Amino acid sequence: MNIKTCRPLPKTGEDSARGVAMYAAHTTSARSRLPQDLVEKAVQRLGLFAALSALAQPALYFGLRAVVPEDVFGLSSTPQAYIVAMWLAAACGLVIFALAFSRKLRSALMLDLGLVFEVVVAFLIGFMQATRYPPDLLVHMGFNGIPVWLTVFALVVPASTAKTATAAIASALMGPASLILAAQINNQPGPTPYLFIAVLLPALIACGVAIILARFIYNLGRDVSKAQEMGSYKLIELLGRGGMGEVWRAQHRFLARPAAIKLIPAEALGCKDSKETAVLKRRFEREAQATAMLSSPHTIHLYDFGLTADGAFYYVMELLRGLDLHTLVERYGPVPADRAAHLLIQACSSLEEAHRAGLVHRDIKPANLYTCHYGLEYDFLKVLDFGIVKSKRDPQLLTDDTIPESTSGTPGFMAPEIAMGAKDVDGRADIYALGCVAYWLVTGRLVFEEETPMATLLAHAQKPPTPPSRRTEMPIPAAFEDLIIACLEKDPNRRPQSAAGLARAISDSGAHRPWTTERAERWWLLHLPEASATPLRAEPARAAAS
Repeated sequence: MNIKTCRPLPKTGEDSARGVAMYAAHTTSARSRLPQDLVEKAVQRLGLFAALSALAQPALYFGLRAVVPEDVFGLSSTPQAYIVAMWLAAACGLVIFALAFSRKLRSALMLDLGLVFEVVVAFLIGFMQATRYPPDLLVHMGFNGIPVWLTVFALVVPASTAKTATAAIASALMGPASLILAAQINNQPGPTPYLFIAVLLPALIACGVAIILARFIYNLGRDVSKAQEMGSYKLIELLGRGGMGEVWRAQHRFLARPAAIKLIPAEALGCKDSKETAVLKRRFEREAQATAMLSSPHTIHLYDFGLTADGAFYYVMELLRGLDLHTLVERYGPVPADRAAHLLIQACSSLEEAHRAGLVHRDIKPANLYTCHYGLEYDFLKVLDFGIVKSKRDPQLLTDDTIPESTSGTPGFMAPEIAMGAKDVDGRADIYALGCVAYWLVTGRLVFEEETPMATLLAHAQKPPTPPSRRTEMPIPAAFEDLIIACLEKDPNRRPQSAAGLARAISDSGAHRPWTTERAERWWLLHLPEASATPLRAEPARAAAS
């Protein structure tokens, strides 16, 4: 799970409003579509309706011929063009029926194809009437086939207002289009403006009815979707959007408690098949379960999690006011060694509890370490996203959830044993990653800056790191630099053997002592006054896919 609540993104109120509006648009986000169960039922209705329409065309034709003589309407015989159009309409219905029940197409795509089916059949209906009946009779009939078709279709296939309006207007225009084509085929004069109006007006009225019906039905489905997805939480503001999902500021409907909701739509996962989807689903569930097991104040607190009706992942966590360490360095430059030591000691507190519980984070990096104004404390660090955590003790978390030809983690912060594909890793892999984070904090540079991710992995496995003091002008105490280099040892046995041991070593070196509470408060009031003073609003954050 790679969506972070931590990377700030300067954003205006207009951008925030645009984010909320995009959420309400219901066309591009998994949360904005109908619940999957309603979509599946709509596909089934589309298939059955298409089958009925396929049977209705020839049944109506042959049934009327058997009961009512053709000369009642002044017709001596049925035009060949009518027969061809009738069988084409039936064939289209059978194709849609077969596709709907074959499940070869995604449900959303199938519904979009249904709208195309609506337009095509509307043209064929109009063409059949235009080739069979004389113009004066058409005026009396008002081209009643197309208006009925539009109205019924809106009830059968739910779609957004924009899609419904587009398909309905296009279908209404098929009436005049079919008149023109029929006149050319029959070598007759073109239809008069009066005939155009008589044919088009009932269809346009039906368009309005169809749009109103579609809006009512679709919005009802959206309300159901929101209720199913978010439980007791109300979405307030879009905090960020990344390549894989969104992060929202939310509020509990009854407790008035602010929260952050992390949403990952199923299609954003980019899985090749159902097996990969199942793997990522288990990873998401494990992230939530693993995080919920931990009680360290330096681990993000999880309130709730689940899977939405349309297959999107979500979980609800505490809303933090601050920024992640990646953004901290990108925005303000490398931090003093004493501040880096202060932050690392807190990260060690979270990781030590996780390691003692048999959990290995496996994705420690600056974007997953969040410093914030927490209560009355400043520079209070939280460890986020136990998304690819591994467990050696809990059978519910001990799984082989790996996707073939993929490596869990982030190349710039990956321990050599993970980079080389070792399966049995322990907390010392997180120690290595924490050393990479320390390197980033004091230099603003990665330990290895290679051209490709694979080259970066090989460098972690083979190259010795350059001491951080050679890559920055900021002073780094020798004892603290030695600890960073020790964390970056290729052999896990030569690193600090526990997060608690690393925290003690940093404390004993005294590297953290100049960073006082007063200095931290001054820094926050100077650089992030909104996060320092506003109790219930977080600094806008960006969800970043890494």
